[in-house]
Amino acid sequence: MSSLPAEHRAYLEVLHRLREQGVAFALCGSFALRLYMDALDGEPVPDCDLFLLPTPDNLQRWAATLEREGWALTVWNEPVSPPLNPEHLRGKYYVRARKGALVMDGTYEHDDLSLDALISQATVLQELPVMDLDTLLTLKRERARPRDLEHVAQVERWRRASLPPG
Repeated sequence: MSSLPAEHRAYLEVLHRLREQGVAFALCGSFALRLYMDALDGEPVPDCDLFLLPTPDNLQRWAATLEREGWALTVWNEPVSPPLNPEHLRGKYYVRARKGALVMDGTYEHDDLSLDALISQATVLQELPVMDLDTLLTLKRERARPRDLEHVAQVERWRRASLPPG
């Protein structure tokens, strides 16, 4: 992988620290695609998206680790801090963490996906669990934002170019 911008390195550093603290997650979104392929090289990644194992202790460990490192946590723009109240979180899907220009969204609920299964089936890239590429592409297709659809097209071109001749 080519040289990453400073914010990408910062995300990787905090993700490795989260793993060291025993936080169970699978990286998803555009940053996950960046770990799969260099074709997104140089393209800005506006945030870092994680699917978190939806157990209370895992979510608390994630939030406490980030808070210790100076991240501000919010749920729907309302400040929160550990220990997070599970009743307050129910139905809100994710906690947003900010540190300067960095943004990390920790999703702990999903209407259509089993987060437990996604995390257990994650691919390991750069010693980090990353959502399965085909599932990630399916989510981007379903979201259907222009940027997501361009990412899907880039991955498809990358896959075709990566196939052995013949």
